[in-house]
Amino acid sequence: MQQVKSTSSVKGMLIVFEGISGCGKSESVEALRKYLSDKGYKTSVLEWNSNKIIRKITKAIDSIKLLTPGVYSFLQWIGFLIDYFFKVVPLLKKNYILIADRYIYTGLIRDSVNGAGRIIGSFLHRIVKKPAMVFFLDVSPEVCDERIKKRGKALFHTNRLIWENKLLKNKELYYLNKLRREYLLLFNSKTLLNETNIISVNEDTETVVKCVNDYISGRREIYEYFKPFN
Repeated sequence: MQQVKSTSSVKGMLIVFEGISGCGKSESVEALRKYLSDKGYKTSVLEWNSNKIIRKITKAIDSIKLLTPGVYSFLQWIGFLIDYFFKVVPLLKKNYILIADRYIYTGLIRDSVNGAGRIIGSFLHRIVKKPAMVFFLDVSPEVCDERIKKRGKALFHTNRLIWENKLLKNKELYYLNKLRREYLLLFNSKTLLNETNIISVNEDTETVVKCVNDYISGRREIYEYFKPFN
């Protein structure tokens, strides 16, 4: 039986949602935010890559075809650090329940799949606060690919080896599958399993709410959610 990792040394509570693009994280994040707010908890939501200045710089560099995986990675980590020191740390000190729509794990996964290297991400991972729990929305890449196509917005990434591969019929799906494989490798690693609580869900909002409620209440029922991924 997996032991629930204690976060008693951290003021506030950090809850993270992760998953490949199109997995439905935003809906689960909003449902949990509403539930906790209605219960009277001080709650805030943090979105990955939400810094407008960083996004403008990224778009400008991409427009002149100079956005390499390394450059994109560097910009993403700058954006993460800005959010971390000016949002994450202050809100946790004020005893907020902070719900992160992606956290450092997104950067680690994308760096790996895009071929950007892991030096920056690995260093930051060692020093940042660990979440009380991570909800991994493990939705089929095929389902996610269909959702992305229905939105009419192309899947963005900087792996040019995939974009330029003429043998791939569905490059977006190929990329999504690579992302999922990396997530499974990361979330099955002993290092991560020893530092936080990882719960695999499939767009099951009720499970998310119950798990968080059990964690806050200190109920032993939370153990049933900690199962290996496959």
